[in-house]
Amino acid sequence: MFASRSSGARGQARIAYIVAAVCLGAAIVVPALYGGRAERVYRDSIAQLAGAGHAVSLDSYRRGWFSSQATVSVAVGGRGAITLVQHVHHGPLGFYNGWHVAFPVAAVVDTDPPPKLQDVMDRIFGESPIVISSVVWMDGTLDTYISRAATERADSAHNFTAKFGGFNSEVHVSQNAYTIRGDAPAITAAGAFGEAEMAGLTIRGESHRYRSGVWLGNKVLNISRVNYSVVGSGAHGSPNGLVQDIAFAGVTEIKDGRLDIRETLSVGNIAASALKLGPISLMAGIDNIPPEPIAQLTDAVGAISHSAADPQAQSQMLQKKIVETFVAIVKESPVLSIDLHAASPNGEAVGKGTFGISPDLANDPLITSGNLDRKGMVTQAWDKYGHASIEVVAPTGFLASLAKPEQIKQLEQSGMLVRDGGNYVCRANFKDGEWVINGRKMKLPAPPARPNLTSHRS
Repeated sequence: MFASRSSGARGQARIAYIVAAVCLGAAIVVPALYGGRAERVYRDSIAQLAGAGHAVSLDSYRRGWFSSQATVSVAVGGRGAITLVQHVHHGPLGFYNGWHVAFPVAAVVDTDPPPKLQDVMDRIFGESPIVISSVVWMDGTLDTYISRAATERADSAHNFTAKFGGFNSEVHVSQNAYTIRGDAPAITAAGAFGEAEMAGLTIRGESHRYRSGVWLGNKVLNISRVNYSVVGSGAHGSPNGLVQDIAFAGVTEIKDGRLDIRETLSVGNIAASALKLGPISLMAGIDNIPPEPIAQLTDAVGAISHSAADPQAQSQMLQKKIVETFVAIVKESPVLSIDLHAASPNGEAVGKGTFGISPDLANDPLITSGNLDRKGMVTQAWDKYGHASIEVVAPTGFLASLAKPEQIKQLEQSGMLVRDGGNYVCRANFKDGEWVINGRKMKLPAPPARPNLTSHRS
């Protein structure tokens, strides 16, 4: 009987060893098998971002057994590119944003923060890592989480303190949609200079691909409050100010088969010494844009950036595509409109402007000649085909709170402002290369010429 029990125990032990060996083998082999899947899905995710109009490119991808390393470049508005190193941990099991479990996934990606940004944040607000973690799901959906913990730093030698209230952001990207949200409670700094604070920063955005291929959606950045108090001396006193309810918003939508784009800046109120303004809104919108050329340009940008052509050839192809898109848009006579409303205790200022360009430009040799590097092309096109209408009306008390009497007098003498009852008015029109302001033809000052830095006398 004892022998029977011993034999059964040995059998159970063998089964346990086999199960353990299978699990261990799976733990070793499965990540390697998922490495190929992870790379394919990762590359597709980068292509999705590029296809959505983001200037993202994959520089390198080195696949390992349990993880891989990728290098990605993100272009920053003509000021070069930020290089990001990403550590791709192969699925099917992963941990993200701390110890949150993700299963089944192609990969979980940890991104090293830009060293300069990390260094600046640490030096000002105290040390804490910027954590960037992404989950690459099996269907190619990408969820990214960015966070930095709340920190503070005190420098008694320089009488300086700074507090960072933390930051959390989420970005969710799929083939045809993406959303973004972020929150930063407060940032404060105080020292011998005085003190400053920004509170209640939130970011929200949503975009989706329309059937024509163009991306539509909305975005908004809100800041609840910005206030400052500067230590002054002598006759300058101690300036202080408060700006509340700041919002930068934008929406892109289809109206009557045409693309409509609007950007808005609004401020609840501004208080700085004797100045009191608010609410204020400035809206810029452009409508009657055909969506198809925009979608074609977006696709072309992605295709050109991933082509085997050298950078100079890519630049020429991109320039040509931009001109083609511009011509297609101009033919539809889009209109740019700007609206301003600014209230104050002394009344409300209202402004409106419309800007357009004749579709005849599309057939002008200036565009059709193919000489895309012609100097002054934009100025020539505007002078020949541009038209504009602007009207601004502001109560006299409103302007008196913003400008000195001698400044207002100079504007009146130049004809830029005229009195109309209790208001100052500026009415301007542009046509055939000429501005007519308050009934008088005027030539506005040209911008300063760009200095020639390549030639000099020896």
